[in-house]
Amino acid sequence: MAVAGVTAYDVLVIGAGFAGLSAAARCATRGARVLVLEARSRLGGRATAFPDRETGELVDNGQHVLLGCYTETLAFLRDIGAIDHVSAQPQLSVTMIDRHGRRSRLTCPTSLPSPLHLLAGVFEWDALSWRDRWSVLGMVTPIKLARRERLPGAQRKAASSGETVESWLIRNGQTARIREMLWDPLALAALNQPPDRAAAPAFARVLGEMFGSDPRAAAIVLPTKPLHLMYAEPARRYVERHGGTVRMSAAAKLRVDSDSRITVTANGEHWSAKRVISAVPWFALPDLFDAVPAPLTDLVHRARTMESCPIVTVNLWFNRRIIDEPFIGLPGRVMQWVFDKRLVFGLLRAEGASASLAEARPDRPRAAAGDEASHVSLVSSGAERIVSRPNDELIQLAHQELYEAMPEIRSATVVRTTVVREPRATFSLAPGQPARPATETGVPGFFLAGDWIDTGLPATIESAVRSGHRAADLCIG
Repeated sequence: MAVAGVTAYDVLVIGAGFAGLSAAARCATRGARVLVLEARSRLGGRATAFPDRETGELVDNGQHVLLGCYTETLAFLRDIGAIDHVSAQPQLSVTMIDRHGRRSRLTCPTSLPSPLHLLAGVFEWDALSWRDRWSVLGMVTPIKLARRERLPGAQRKAASSGETVESWLIRNGQTARIREMLWDPLALAALNQPPDRAAAPAFARVLGEMFGSDPRAAAIVLPTKPLHLMYAEPARRYVERHGGTVRMSAAAKLRVDSDSRITVTANGEHWSAKRVISAVPWFALPDLFDAVPAPLTDLVHRARTMESCPIVTVNLWFNRRIIDEPFIGLPGRVMQWVFDKRLVFGLLRAEGASASLAEARPDRPRAAAGDEASHVSLVSSGAERIVSRPNDELIQLAHQELYEAMPEIRSATVVRTTVVREPRATFSLAPGQPARPATETGVPGFFLAGDWIDTGLPATIESAVRSGHRAADLCIG
């Protein structure tokens, strides 16, 4: 049985997160008729938003951050007409408040080539002693090696597969202070795992891309709309304009016959397809099959045995504005970052965005207590130690750490709180985890996409989009 009015689809994509929608959009661009099946009732996978039941405000299921080096993600957003839904810093510039309440700012000037701009930023950063600043020179060679690893024929590795991020940084002379203020926050944000557990090669790859040839590659890029509006809905419209179909609440099942013919079933309908892209996360892959086909047995076993890492986000609504910039780092704490969603959603793409932060945007979610209120999200990556705590404990922890960092906000009143948990936000990068799979599988015409596919990157948006584009390239050529 086929969908009414459509005799056949060229490609079936299962899953409508970044990986699935980027794959579908690229296939559609190249003239393929695409059917996307999403099991949930909303698009976006683990990068989506939902309405808060009390305020009606759209709340992201965790703050997602892009970087200037996310070249394929930014290309995807341009393709689907959504590039205006993100705002890029002109240069890497981050305010940090350390555990003693000292506020400082790291700024890496783009007037210098990379990675000299990083060195210049660190040497001007008054949060560090001179010993700490000098230690950054120990990372120049590892970063250069990480950049060269991406080139064909590269022999030397920036980091060995058996060492953790922490041991790698110590081996390269990084002091405890610069690790706490710079490298650990970067590692936690990129890898979603504590530096003493995550494997170093993935972090080296991140640094190699952030501090590559373009000094703007390390700049932070923030979504200026709730996530599903930022990319998922524009991608759906793009696919549909190109003759495709996107279905939600359509949990797919796959059957692979002995002749490798693939049949996809969802909601009582059946499709036979020569090309199928699975863009579901590792933990959902086994559920696609009632009976796992023999060529995929090892793949499914590896997916089942991959460990997961959680992210916890505590949302606090205050009766007034409490910070004056879109985000601030809180190094050395359980909650590592705080984002003011009102300011984030008020950002404009122009380089002078800071002058426009207070301007209203018609797509900005309405605050809980009127236009003077603020909604902040405190994020804890690598949150294994706290993910199972009760909501009231997490809220109290977030309150306490925020007040310790910014005592002046104690006079502000909290008017609403929520907690968002993603227990399986990313896969584990600890040494000894199962090998990540390739895009092609043992079944002809069946391809994999997702942040967990072997892209060389950790479980980032960019990894998901690169995997989606790779799967589409193999499908359509």
